[in-house]
Amino acid sequence: LQQHLAQVDGVMLGREAYHNPWWLTQWDAEFDRAVNTPPSRECVEQQMVAYMQREQAAHGTPWPPIARHMLGLRHGLPGSRRWRQVWSDHKLKTCPPEQVMALAHGQA
Repeated sequence: LQQHLAQVDGVMLGREAYHNPWWLTQWDAEFDRAVNTPPSRECVEQQMVAYMQREQAAHGTPWPPIARHMLGLRHGLPGSRRWRQVWSDHKLKTCPPEQVMALAHGQA
């Protein structure tokens, strides 16, 4: 793969990057010259909640269309199904995203 990457400008990663975005941290560790410690999944989720709050305040954007793009964040982890169910629950769409995050982690 390393030899092939030397001959092309980019590669198609496919659906794995969307359905299991944490997989990209392995990609970075393998191919990125600057080795940085990736943020935790919890940190990424907190950053997404902050983004949802900013979008809501600035443009009135509801959080569910944004949250659906992070549903693969906990792919393969214990409790990930429950976490996805909470973030996908239409009954919670009127709740603020920070409250939904707390519910997703069993804290509310």
